[in-house]
Amino acid sequence: MNSLEQTLLTRLQSAGPISFAEFMDTALYDRLHGYYASGKASIGGHGDFVTAVSSGPLFGRLLARQFQEMWTLLGSPGSWVLVEQGAFDGRLCCDILEGLHENAPRCFEATNIHLVEPFSQFQLRQEATLKPFAAKITWHRSLDTLPEFTGVHYSNELLDAFAFHIVRRTEKQWLELKVTAQGRSLAFTPHPIRDPALIARTRELPAAEPGFTTEVCLTHLEWLQKLSRKLISGWVLAFDYGMSQQEIFLPHRKNGTASAYHSHQRETNLLARPGDQDLTAHVNFSALTRDAHATGWNLAGYTDQHHFFTGLAPLHFKDATEKLSVPQQRELLMFRTITHPQLMGIQFKAWCLSQGSLPGLRGFTHASRSMSGLEASQQT
Repeated sequence: MNSLEQTLLTRLQSAGPISFAEFMDTALYDRLHGYYASGKASIGGHGDFVTAVSSGPLFGRLLARQFQEMWTLLGSPGSWVLVEQGAFDGRLCCDILEGLHENAPRCFEATNIHLVEPFSQFQLRQEATLKPFAAKITWHRSLDTLPEFTGVHYSNELLDAFAFHIVRRTEKQWLELKVTAQGRSLAFTPHPIRDPALIARTRELPAAEPGFTTEVCLTHLEWLQKLSRKLISGWVLAFDYGMSQQEIFLPHRKNGTASAYHSHQRETNLLARPGDQDLTAHVNFSALTRDAHATGWNLAGYTDQHHFFTGLAPLHFKDATEKLSVPQQRELLMFRTITHPQLMGIQFKAWCLSQGSLPGLRGFTHASRSMSGLEASQQT
């Protein structure tokens, strides 16, 4: 038993059960022992999981192509802002800036970077990675201190890290699975739902068989509300693994999508070793988009990562009839990694919102810009 588990057991024994959202918030973001807040999180081949960024710089360089188009669509302003939230070690931001510097110098000169980073140890990593671009970068502890801006808020695997509740269907109603103490162990127990916001959200869920378990995130809405007050004109562009609500409620997902990961292994017990493993669930992009519409955003595009980067590929790669250099061959291999249907291409989605009426983006050439289209994107 680690120290955070002991702390949680003591708390539960005295105060009673807590929601999984509270447990997850503690397990990931406790200042001393949380998986992210304490700096334990490790990404890459020797870490707990891999991302598109850890596969090489192409992900960021292709995003730079999309950002260049966005800058042009905004009228090529002399100054604009890219905001990244959840930047980890700053590698993605660095790849983007290197891509802009090399391929879009005017856009690079106009670009200012704002990183939203609440944890000092990650800011130190970002400062080291981004040292060549230090003059362009400003840090913020939260969205609250971010100034109003014109540009793009972007993220990679941020949305799945928002704390969520777990609910289970009975014959008559949804119950919340809360975390409680059973002897010297943490366990789930079902409880009637008391939170008005969670009650309202379960009413939006489709019919499900008794025993069906799923996740509900309430904090995405607050995040969208804060961003809507900051972004004057531009986009929110997020990459994450997830699916439509139709897909989430297919019968073979009756046990939910919540997972824990440590050393590239999936841990079946979500409550084991709190603070030592990542906790996550697939993003419900239908619910997320409903929240966005309720907050005044427009859906600018939704597609899988394969189609998004295929749309951008002609802006980046040479004519296939020309002989490729060794670095170009390496980029093609990276491209297959981030777009291959059996790797990251289908499971990961690109989701984009716009503030105001803005033209379509190259990355969403083959994508939906409506809620009905998002639901029609069902994959099994």
